[in-house]
Amino acid sequence: MKKQPIFPSMRAAPTVYLSTLAAVSLLMASTTASAELMAGAKLAPAHAQILAGGDPANVGKAGRKCVKCHGKTGVSDDDEIPNLAGQVASYTYKQLMEYKDGTRDGGRMNKTARKLSEQDIANLSQFYAGQTLTPMDGVSKPTSAPALVDKGDSGRDITACADCHGADGMGKKGDYDAPGIAGMSPIYFVETMQAFKNGDRANDPDEVMRKPAKALSDEEIEALAAYYLALGQREPIPYD
Repeated sequence: MKKQPIFPSMRAAPTVYLSTLAAVSLLMASTTASAELMAGAKLAPAHAQILAGGDPANVGKAGRKCVKCHGKTGVSDDDEIPNLAGQVASYTYKQLMEYKDGTRDGGRMNKTARKLSEQDIANLSQFYAGQTLTPMDGVSKPTSAPALVDKGDSGRDITACADCHGADGMGKKGDYDAPGIAGMSPIYFVETMQAFKNGDRANDPDEVMRKPAKALSDEEIEALAAYYLALGQREPIPYD
């Protein structure tokens, strides 16, 4: 019996080969781009430069898509959707880039982010960083912080929350560009901490959030959620 060639025809062979090669090249490019996003726990210099060039006045079509869930100024009216107003720009940039490349699973957010260019993401990150999460009328800040916030728990190797997120909970740049969490909805706070605790979310450099989250009880997480909501002088969004 005459052996059949590996490819049906010599004419088809280059096409199949090149298509496969192109797919592999795209996959490698995607992996490389993802790896180059971070340099240790910080944005890689190339991405830091893109972010620095973000134009908050040029969010355009990309910004209109965000409004549907996050509000015109980054203040959400849904407790399951985070506020973006006042968020640290480098943190927002990192999250959107990781939604874009699939490092972070976010359902609809992955689809939305894939359509954004790096410049779009830089523009949006700078825009939201310049907005304000306005305190609600009649809501006072807590007079004292839980021990976990200002002292941590050395026995469980838990660093004080304030060391990374700031005493005001607005986030700060240190070893990690930690996000602002003051005023965060308690529902979103708890869901996020549980995702870190269970390993469902793993895009934190050096497991900086997963390690303490695993050591915290559910009650401690809920207490921290209530504290940070009040620190931002916000209340839970009422449901009809």
